[in-house]
Amino acid sequence: MRKASFILILLVACTQLPAPGPVLSDEPIALGIQEQTTKGKTALTTKAALAQVDFGVSAWYTPQGETFDVPGGTAVKFFENHRFGYVSAALESETTFPNAWQGVNSHAATGAVTAKPVYWPLDGTLTFFCYAPYRADGAQVPAPAPDTRDIAMEAPLDPTADAAIISRLPSYLIGSPIIRFTPPTAAADQVDFLCAAPLLDKSRKDNAGTFPLDLRHRLTQIKFCFNYSGVLADPAHHFVQVSSIELRGVVSSKYLYFTETVPYATDCAWSDAVSPTDKTNAAEPFPTADYRIDTATGGLLSGPAGDIPARDGGNTNHLTLSTDAGILYLLPQEIPVGAELVVNYYTGEQHGVPLTSDVLTVPLRTATLTAWPMGKQVRYLVTLNIPNQQINGLSAHVYDWEASGNVDNGGNPHELLPHN
Repeated sequence: MRKASFILILLVACTQLPAPGPVLSDEPIALGIQEQTTKGKTALTTKAALAQVDFGVSAWYTPQGETFDVPGGTAVKFFENHRFGYVSAALESETTFPNAWQGVNSHAATGAVTAKPVYWPLDGTLTFFCYAPYRADGAQVPAPAPDTRDIAMEAPLDPTADAAIISRLPSYLIGSPIIRFTPPTAAADQVDFLCAAPLLDKSRKDNAGTFPLDLRHRLTQIKFCFNYSGVLADPAHHFVQVSSIELRGVVSSKYLYFTETVPYATDCAWSDAVSPTDKTNAAEPFPTADYRIDTATGGLLSGPAGDIPARDGGNTNHLTLSTDAGILYLLPQEIPVGAELVVNYYTGEQHGVPLTSDVLTVPLRTATLTAWPMGKQVRYLVTLNIPNQQINGLSAHVYDWEASGNVDNGGNPHELLPHN
């Protein structure tokens, strides 16, 4: 699995907040890039490309001598959902930090970015929670109505009032926020959602001021590959193409929560026991949705490039029909028993005139794959039986995450997309 790795860089000391807040230093919390390969075609190598990638950071403050998740502790929210981005110019009264990521304002129409730094406290420690891509409304309270956000950070669960919920979240890190993620139904609007394991109890004086921030892919990539069996009436002049593919009845919203299995062994996990529809009800079903890609919106190959090959002797020549714009980024999940794969295909002649068409529906859950794993790519291999107008071959295979992914709505190979 590809990872996006970042290094937290701490910079230097002396400003104050009015009581009762902690006394602040003049050291802005900053991030230095070590490696960046998330959703785009290649690693980001230019400052212009770096400047387009923002992510959200939240931090909780713990007084000196205490730890974040101690029962009955005194950790308090320090800042929430602050936008971090690339700053290439010197900040006022501060030094230019090469490859520095700091708190920033939203990007101007020209792409320019201005700093909006947040500063380390003089004492005590901070615990960090980070996700990408950044959403300006990611922690909005009250939630918008209707709530159409794909990324929504919710308040930490209370150990007493929410004990029943916590009991269904194995190894939940007490005091940490939870994130609801809902992939948009349109592939063009979907994003490569990343989240880092939390950084616990970090001080500006620790570890020479450097901390690894390990952002990982938390979704599943889905791609489709096809061939066909049988013989066309005029193989030299006829072809087979798929015009649309639809996934019906798959889980469409889940909670990602932060975990700690043993002290300081942190990570993230998707909940299969707490539904976003009603997290207080253990029997509440998870919401489902349908996801569609087609040639009309550029999600599937069209024209001669989309001609499906006749199956070879070893059944090894499936053509990948998903374009970069048609790769689906969906929730890792146990595939619901009733979920379906719907394929709309047609045969045509060389001038593009359709001859026959059909819509085929089969169970999405296969003998080879019953769940979509996190941080992996799933490829569905489909064989269309043309004479019998049916699917007579469907298998699913798991591959490592593919770094070459969707481009943004403007056709640019951004790593994270789109951001507000």
